[in-house]
Amino acid sequence: MILVPAAVPRTAPAFRRLIDPRRLPSALGGLTVETLPPGVRVGQPPSPAGESVTVVLSGRVRSAGRVLGPGEGLYHPPGSDCGLVVLPGAPAVVLTVRAGTSAGPPPAPAPSAVPLAAPPRRTGPLEGEDGPAAGGPAGTAVHWLATAETVGARQVAVAASGFAPGGSHELHRHPHADQFFLVLAGGGRHLAATREVAVRPGDLVYVPAGEWHGFRAGPGHPTAAVFGHLGAASPARAGYQVRPAAEEALR
Repeated sequence: MILVPAAVPRTAPAFRRLIDPRRLPSALGGLTVETLPPGVRVGQPPSPAGESVTVVLSGRVRSAGRVLGPGEGLYHPPGSDCGLVVLPGAPAVVLTVRAGTSAGPPPAPAPSAVPLAAPPRRTGPLEGEDGPAAGGPAGTAVHWLATAETVGARQVAVAASGFAPGGSHELHRHPHADQFFLVLAGGGRHLAATREVAVRPGDLVYVPAGEWHGFRAGPGHPTAAVFGHLGAASPARAGYQVRPAAEEALR
């Protein structure tokens, strides 16, 4: 487990490499976050073999002919443009998740970015996508923004998640993909095989493939996060194993 505290810069302009495969060769992708002042234009040359997902955490931007607000984003297939403009009014914070080199050649002609819709507003209690089964998520909700099924991704999947106060996802692992978890609001305890660490808004946790991990939300306030997989483009491809109860009893 890699903890990056205060990962999101509070003042603009700022750019941070949260997970850099050049410094961490075992990582199956990379993450960056930018805090950009109003009116600024940023762009990147298309990558012929890499795909990425951009998620707006705050503020508003224009990209690929669309205005995107908090919780919305774009999936960039290999070979597509990644430029954006921050709209007037307030700085924008943008998270970019970059997968490793994708298998196979990029489509021709160069594809366009695919917009990602923000998760729907919820008025009722949160429920786990797998139900409150033993070891599974309880008091949680997940909205997948970018997967193989939704946008044709190859090596990356990104989602928004919510935890009710006290909600949890006990120890589990993904054998075929790394996972990242960025806390946006609320907070709680991130679980590892032998320890727990407190996480607050703006903290990032990066979990290598095959490593046990989980989360318990704190009391009093809901928790919101952006999370996802690198190395697999869906939860099924990442794999999912719950830690046996017998092992839990020995902790």
